[in-house]
Amino acid sequence: MIHFNRVTKFQSHNLIFKEHYLTRLYTTNKKNSTTLVSRLDKLKFSLVNDKNPALLQKRNLNQDTNAAGVWDPFPDPFQPIVEYSAETALGDDDDEKSDPKKKRRLVGKIDSRPLPPPKKSFMSPRVMDAVLTTVMGLAAVGLGGVFYQAWYEWNENHKVMLSFTRPAPLLKSRTSESFFARAEQKKIVNVVAGHGSAKYYLLVGERGTGKTQLILNAMEKIGHYGVVFCDAHSDSEVFKTRLGKALNYTYREDYVGQLFAREAPERGSALLDVEKALNMVEAVAIKYVRRRGRPLVLIINNIHSFGDDEEGEDLLELLQQRAESWAASRLVTLIFNTDDYSVYERMKRDASRMDTIRINELTHEEAVRLLKEKRRGRETDEEIEDIIKNRIGGRLSYVNRLGREESIEDTARQLESEERSWIVTQIGLIPDFEETAFDNQKYASCAWKLIKAIVKSEEKKLPINECRIITGNPKWIEMLDHDNIIMVDDHHNVKADSKILQNIFEEIVNSEGFEELLDNVCERVEEVDKEQRTRELIWSKKNDQVIRFGQPKKGGWFW
Repeated sequence: MIHFNRVTKFQSHNLIFKEHYLTRLYTTNKKNSTTLVSRLDKLKFSLVNDKNPALLQKRNLNQDTNAAGVWDPFPDPFQPIVEYSAETALGDDDDEKSDPKKKRRLVGKIDSRPLPPPKKSFMSPRVMDAVLTTVMGLAAVGLGGVFYQAWYEWNENHKVMLSFTRPAPLLKSRTSESFFARAEQKKIVNVVAGHGSAKYYLLVGERGTGKTQLILNAMEKIGHYGVVFCDAHSDSEVFKTRLGKALNYTYREDYVGQLFAREAPERGSALLDVEKALNMVEAVAIKYVRRRGRPLVLIINNIHSFGDDEEGEDLLELLQQRAESWAASRLVTLIFNTDDYSVYERMKRDASRMDTIRINELTHEEAVRLLKEKRRGRETDEEIEDIIKNRIGGRLSYVNRLGREESIEDTARQLESEERSWIVTQIGLIPDFEETAFDNQKYASCAWKLIKAIVKSEEKKLPINECRIITGNPKWIEMLDHDNIIMVDDHHNVKADSKILQNIFEEIVNSEGFEELLDNVCERVEEVDKEQRTRELIWSKKNDQVIRFGQPKKGGWFW
């Protein structure tokens, strides 16, 4: 049986230009004679360790490995010899880096030539690696931020552009309502299509005359391309949200960079957000005009909903200023829609490029023709003409409701009942009212003074300057117009808001006891007003002569 020695004989031969290594493996028998087992030529070993025969013993014993101390009877000579374990190699590497002399001695064994002096560096290799990693990480984050910023700005412009080129589902459903052709239809279609002149437009008309229907029908004709529709609201925050939804603009609330930025102190202002949205519309309009050659159209519906306070005034002023500048540059055409004449007065002060379009009720002939088309012969022509001329009038919303119901007689009575209840709720007279109802009754008494003068007039209308004298305060006229009790026509005459209200006013004013009721309410208003303006002055010698102010007592004056 053949046994391998624990220490294998190792021999090497060095040539002049090329190193060749010869490895012979011997065995010994019982007679102590050696036998050549194998001969491996050109098996290269490290020159540093070629004179150390103990290496093969380490290889055979698997020392400094995970199976240290286990004898390997059949070592593979073609596998590299493991001089050190992972822990030993790491420790030696640290020692070499920390001890330059030891490294120089080891290198000197390989090459006998003199080594150059080591280069001095103010940073170790590990510090250089850490610095390089940090710099590369910061560069990647910076480039990523730049690309994200560019993509985000492009995406914001793209979303706003899509809002002008794709119709909203809600508007598509609203345009499916019945429509009646009007004389103003052609002009409104041209304006909505972007073919108008360098102006912005204000549509004024009473509630239910068909202003919004005309706009939606014009949008349907052009396929909702290049136009955005938005409803106003009394709360500026709600209006900001509606405007952002209509424009597909989120006011940069989804911007990732805000996670690493401090909240700006000016945030929280709805007017500032509306200004940012209008800036985005302007940026999109510049590209659209260059591409299409016509301006975008932005419609603000029911702007009378803006509050009659400082915030509402600022919001309306902001929109009007943008409308003026966009009309001059022909970038965006703004269309405002309102029911109140007071909005026209507020915008008239600063208007230089505003064009007002008045939307009136249907004429008697148009209302009769439309109702006949809807009823399709279920009633006679005389019945339809009597209802339109004497009871309902030409209000488009009322005519459409009469056309949908089964019985126009019952529907007409229901409309009259609803309007009567509305009048009683808003301006009903109370003779002996409490002091808490003073404001309501003061408003009601002024309203009935004006209504009485209108009913007593020959043409059932009065100029607006006379109405200001009758009420004593122009604010009451604005409130009555806002509550849809009276209306101001295109000739600045004040009259009842509708034919139904005119009939109700005539009935109430001509009824028995109305004059006495109105006089009693007016006297009670003057009495309460006098009491509220009077203060009681009490002089007391107690408590260091303190002067007190208060309401007078009903029992009289006490000194």
